[in-house]
Amino acid sequence: SWLLNGQYLAVGCQYRNLHIYDLRVKGTNTPPISIFAHKDAVSGIKADPHRPSLFATFSRGVGEPVKLWDIRRMDSHVGEIRTSGMMSSSSTTTAVGGSRGEKGPATSAIAWSKVYPGILSVAIGDTVRDFDTTASGSRPILARVNYAPGPIQCIALQARDRKTSAATSLDLIGDGAKSPTSPLATSGPTTVPDVERQDVVAEYYPHRMIIVTSDGTVHDMPKFQVAPLAISKRDGRIAHSLGSTAWIGSTTSGPSAMEKLKFSPNEDISATMMRRARCLHKARYSTDASANLQMLSEEQLNHVDDGNEDDSATSTRDELWRLWSWIERVEYWSSEREDTANADDLPNWPAKGLIDAGVSKLLRLENPERDDFHLLDVASFSESLHCNTYDSPMRHAALTSCGWIGRFGLRNVLADCEAHGHFGRSAALAVWHGDLGETVAALQRGSDAIRLKLAEKKDRAQQPKDSALFSSQYAETLQLVAMCVAGYSGSDIQSNKASVWKNACEGLLRRPDLSDGTRNTHVSYLRAVCIFLINIGREDGLDKILYDETLSLSDRVAFACRFLSRNDLKTYLDICIQECLSKGNVEGILITGLDKKGISLMQSYVDRYSDVQTAALVSSRVILPADWIVERVVCSEWLDSYRDLLNTWQMWHSRAMFDVGRADLMRRLKDKQAEDIVGSSGRGAMPLQGRRGPYGYNYVQPKKQPFHASASSRQSDTDMYLPSLPAQLCARCNYCNATLPLSSLRRQEGIANSWLSRQKPVLSCCPQCRKPLPRCAICLLPLGCLNPYMELKRERNRLSRAGANGMHGSDDLSELANMPFAEWFTWCMRCKHGGHAHHLVGWFSNHDTCPVSGCDCRCQFDGIQRISRPALDNGND
Repeated sequence: SWLLNGQYLAVGCQYRNLHIYDLRVKGTNTPPISIFAHKDAVSGIKADPHRPSLFATFSRGVGEPVKLWDIRRMDSHVGEIRTSGMMSSSSTTTAVGGSRGEKGPATSAIAWSKVYPGILSVAIGDTVRDFDTTASGSRPILARVNYAPGPIQCIALQARDRKTSAATSLDLIGDGAKSPTSPLATSGPTTVPDVERQDVVAEYYPHRMIIVTSDGTVHDMPKFQVAPLAISKRDGRIAHSLGSTAWIGSTTSGPSAMEKLKFSPNEDISATMMRRARCLHKARYSTDASANLQMLSEEQLNHVDDGNEDDSATSTRDELWRLWSWIERVEYWSSEREDTANADDLPNWPAKGLIDAGVSKLLRLENPERDDFHLLDVASFSESLHCNTYDSPMRHAALTSCGWIGRFGLRNVLADCEAHGHFGRSAALAVWHGDLGETVAALQRGSDAIRLKLAEKKDRAQQPKDSALFSSQYAETLQLVAMCVAGYSGSDIQSNKASVWKNACEGLLRRPDLSDGTRNTHVSYLRAVCIFLINIGREDGLDKILYDETLSLSDRVAFACRFLSRNDLKTYLDICIQECLSKGNVEGILITGLDKKGISLMQSYVDRYSDVQTAALVSSRVILPADWIVERVVCSEWLDSYRDLLNTWQMWHSRAMFDVGRADLMRRLKDKQAEDIVGSSGRGAMPLQGRRGPYGYNYVQPKKQPFHASASSRQSDTDMYLPSLPAQLCARCNYCNATLPLSSLRRQEGIANSWLSRQKPVLSCCPQCRKPLPRCAICLLPLGCLNPYMELKRERNRLSRAGANGMHGSDDLSELANMPFAEWFTWCMRCKHGGHAHHLVGWFSNHDTCPVSGCDCRCQFDGIQRISRPALDNGND
């Protein structure tokens, strides 16, 4: 091999030596430079085209390394590539000339890249391995591996093409999903002519190599066969590349697009969480349970049906809707609950919050060894259904928790179902309460409403959005089921007339729209009505309703509370909890409440669906006891993960609204707990033996002795009212260095109260030295500061009128707000310039740099590159 542009000639000998001839020296008697290169014969010498003084040698001996040499320093090799630990995908090759019968990887050819400096390709078996010889250190680094169809005998790399060389070029196509040449754009196999396929492959992979395998076949292969794929964690765009061409997908279409405005059943959970957290609509996923119900209902109405709707996505959304419905009901009844000391007054609702509002706790099934509550169960025979039903105050509370008893009784629940178009569920609830007449009336109203809807759509020449519900066939099914219910007579169930009725009902259930294969929830309730009436009196008749997963879990649990005995009810609830844990059904929380089992259920839901948003919002509605260490850690991890997710998406507005809503929830919960503690410490309580309240609580009688709190209760109070973390950065006066936050001013001495008492609630000067405060960079008016004297005077008047007892800490300023948020201090952490909050919001909506003249600070993002979201230009995030 020629070295240094023909100045040297390197010759590899069969006797392991390497001879270097200097052709610049005249005469033939000058001996060459001879060195011991390999243990076997030198099989090849390749000079580096980018570094003329460097060359590589190899030997086909077993385990022999590829060595790098520098012609300027031939006392030893400058690097080596060991192949002893590299095995090819095919069978182990035998070294040429291996007379000793040794087997192992052997180097068959080497070649330097003419496009990428310092890259040496080494053929070992059926692989071509590229090594980077320019890395720091004496040992090259493996860069990539290419696989050939068989053992390689020779390789040749493509020479540099100055016209089409694209080693550093990048072809970006805006929307990979719509590009006809995008590999991910094709939905199925396509037929491409061989000539066109070669052109496309050559375009995607311009750097190629020719290899010759051991059978003499010549193969043209691309140098880089990788097709990297990446998904943006900020906006969900898919980016993939082939060779020198890269595609960047859309942010509004595709499986991982996160800027969709409408719900798609097959979308990624990150897209669902981002859309729900956006501040684009009045109803968004937040700490407000009513708003969450409205938002989930809008998702159901406005979802995009792409023809591949997944039933699991729809069922999960329905489970979330029922979970938030349970939360709203429990919080309503808990807020209406009034504790009374009079033994004759009955409490309206036994639970104080979400932790103890589970059905198991309402039924007092937690301690079976001390279970004497079965004495309160009353079994009665239903004349209309001709079966036994169970009732007790605890079961009444459980039915209220499940939504079977509304604020104004059963009629209110049925009317709410029909208002949402759930006539099948309304009829089922009426049947299970023994009101067959109301069932027939509900089904008839549903049939009439659907026919009226179809007539209106026909006049407007519009197609009903949900054709499965608003169809003449469904209206006919409602009428047939109404006739089935009207013909039921449980008194003579064994007569010939009842046999004819039963055969007619079974024939009705064999209709295609009422068969077991139908997964529609509305049809499931119609089917459940017929199955229930047919199987009344059988031992396993109730199981067909209890284990029908097309019915909601809340309705099945309420059904069990009405028709199962106490022991069977406990067994059924345990089975439901285990199924919810295995399937990640978050609706199971209505059975357990948000106790330790409820937290485990929520963790199972997060593990299955990765919806940390719901977990953070639900767990923010309770204050867990201090001894629940594991559960508190889990809830804090959900909270931190959701906050980090919003920060990553740069949804700071949503993050701030979430923190404000959560702080308001925590404040209300702490105030409620404080009232409970004060109420229990204000009077003692002596249980009256033998008398039990309607929900399992003992009646109490007031005591005249003062109450002395135990150490454990005092410790719980201390844990409940830990002071919030103080502000780590405060505004101060430029003249006297007095800190301006109200919590600091109230502790300072020497402030002239007589002067402050004559000033306005909002000051334009420092309360300490009376010097002017800094000016707003936009309006150039002084920034306002709260008058501490006026604020504290107003706070004392409020506490005296409310009869407060000092439960708020000295740093709790949540009720002190004479200054609106728009006029708050706002400043940049980098350049320290600032102004009124609403002025800065208006400025940075049209500018990127600081409003102060001569300052080029990008205050709004402090060095953060903002994500461009063209699809959400009208949004707030």
